[in-house]
Amino acid sequence: MTISSQAAEPRPSAQGPGAAVTVTVLLVASMTVMANATISPSLPGLKAHFADQPGIDTLAGLILTLPSASVILAAGLFGWAADRWNRLALLVFSLVCYGLGGASGLVAHSLTELLAGRALLGLGVAGSMTLAMAYATDLWHGPARARYMGLQGAAMSGGGVVVMVLGGMLAALHWRGAFAVYLIALPIAVAALVLLRPHTARRGALASGVQPGEAANGPFPWPLFAFTGGLAFVFMSTFYMMPTRMPFRLAELGVTSSAFTGMIMAGMMLAATPGALFYGVIRRHASAMTVFAASFALMASGFLMISQTGALPVSILGVFVAGLGIGPSMANYTTYFLNRVPANQRGRAAGMLTTAFFAGQFSSPLVSAPLVNAFGIQGAFLVLSTIMAAISVWLFGKVARAGGLLAEA
Repeated sequence: MTISSQAAEPRPSAQGPGAAVTVTVLLVASMTVMANATISPSLPGLKAHFADQPGIDTLAGLILTLPSASVILAAGLFGWAADRWNRLALLVFSLVCYGLGGASGLVAHSLTELLAGRALLGLGVAGSMTLAMAYATDLWHGPARARYMGLQGAAMSGGGVVVMVLGGMLAALHWRGAFAVYLIALPIAVAALVLLRPHTARRGALASGVQPGEAANGPFPWPLFAFTGGLAFVFMSTFYMMPTRMPFRLAELGVTSSAFTGMIMAGMMLAATPGALFYGVIRRHASAMTVFAASFALMASGFLMISQTGALPVSILGVFVAGLGIGPSMANYTTYFLNRVPANQRGRAAGMLTTAFFAGQFSSPLVSAPLVNAFGIQGAFLVLSTIMAAISVWLFGKVARAGGLLAEA
């Protein structure tokens, strides 16, 4: 099947497209969460297999994080292209890169081949996440978009739990096994090719995809991106303190079972799911700025509980409280920013926001390392809790100046 250069224009509606299209776009979005973490259970076996390779400890870590670097470099380019070229062609290309690059670990014979495959995977992640955001703005509008973004956040959380469990099971069979999980991108590419064809515009979101109150054309809103992208970067760099540092804090509290540690971290994602799932309901009662402020306040509270106690149950409760703050955040960043971007800049906006998210993820260990060295793990959680509390106070100030919890700042 070929993709026509004269694809149909988007056909948005107040309620959004049908269930099959919705599931397809959700699957594309949910795959982004497993780009790095899926092969974590394979790392011990990988290191043992390449034990004679100089610098294997550093190289093994690079295999895990290299996709994020590719995303940072490529997401903006995909966003630029999404406003000019056929979005479906770009999406299928991204999914094929995702599947082949991710699964290359099944057959790679050297670390160089593994690293090349991970870089290709990152290219696929950059395109798939950017295009998933762009399709969301084309196909859903108003309250329907908020509801969809909530479903997407829940799908990303649930998908993260599923692929981590599946990756662990396959890695137990052989260290290469976890790389097979990435092949799921290929049937999703086929589904996208069939189902999204009627909803694809050659040059971004055309006039038929613009709803009342949305601008069809205009320059890229750099001041708005500086606020939203900067906030997203800070959010992701602090959030990733949990998967990168919390296991060591739990070890300090006497947790020696990696399975129990995994259950606690999965519990954080489960705690995040209701807030994501009901994001549309939350937005009917609170402005986007209120959600930003409340999310940072909940994360600050969770980090504070972790930093100020030697009791394991209280620390676990802190993990769950932080998870509550994480829940509606991803959907909120996306809807707040993309709702205010001219239609002709949606692809670029999605790419830039993707860059901000992954730059925060990639930078998180670099941000937390000096804090841990200076203050220990507990002290690092306390410092970040203080920073997030200050951001929350600043954001609640914007809410108050705008006129209340429901008013948009």
